[in-house]
Amino acid sequence: MPTQLPLCPRCEEDWVHSYRFKDDGSTFSLCTECDSFWWPHDALEIPNPRFLDDVVAARLGVPGNPWSAREWAEAIEPVGEGC
Repeated sequence: MPTQLPLCPRCEEDWVHSYRFKDDGSTFSLCTECDSFWWPHDALEIPNPRFLDDVVAARLGVPGNPWSAREWAEAIEPVGEGC
């Protein structure tokens, strides 16, 4: 039986999915509706999310929008069922 994904506590518009960074395999949880981001040790609660753009910009050492010269698929990918 498939596991029920949690509803995003911030926007309540989409489910929180598992993703990973392609460069090192670090996993995280992401709401693709509002780009709320949680590391595995973070509780999925309203006060805890970071935002995907901020985390990616910090990892790449670029100020502002990290997507001006790249697309999501270049940096992150969904973690499939059972991974």
